[in-house]
Amino acid sequence: RTARNILTLLAYPPEEMIKRILTILLALVVVMQLFRPDRSVPAVDPGHDLLAMKAAPPDVQALVVGACYDCHSYATTYPWYVHITPVNFIMQDHINEGREVLNFSTWPTYANTEAAHECVETIREGEMPPNYYRFMHAHGDLSPAQQQQVISWFNTNVGGQKNEGAGGEAGKNESEEESD
Repeated sequence: RTARNILTLLAYPPEEMIKRILTILLALVVVMQLFRPDRSVPAVDPGHDLLAMKAAPPDVQALVVGACYDCHSYATTYPWYVHITPVNFIMQDHINEGREVLNFSTWPTYANTEAAHECVETIREGEMPPNYYRFMHAHGDLSPAQQQQVISWFNTNVGGQKNEGAGGEAGKNESEEESD
């Protein structure tokens, strides 16, 4: 039966077959648009946000929000293309991973983690924000002077260097690492 269907398809002229295939693909793309990732966020206390807790100056707030908050907080600003499947699933997965490693909206949970102490290092080494984010979001492309301003603020307010002897996975509390 399947072989007969394939032979029936092959009996069409090539232009007709291409038209059918494109029509089927278009229908699949349209149906895919009906499925959306879960973008809901839990209710959080605004007082637990890193920038609120540390009373960051407005210029630092603008830099940190622009470069970090789309992936590392519950205050994500979604661009227009987030409405296109499968892009929306890829983006949401990346955002969920970023929040799992470090979430500035729930700072008390992450304040003593290795990821928190590595903020300075990841900015200094150009790992954060990632190149693809900087390419697509001009506000995330920090100049060297802006990077230094953010690094200085993190060093002063977050303790930008890991404590000696603290190792392990990002997201783990240093006290948990010692008991492992």
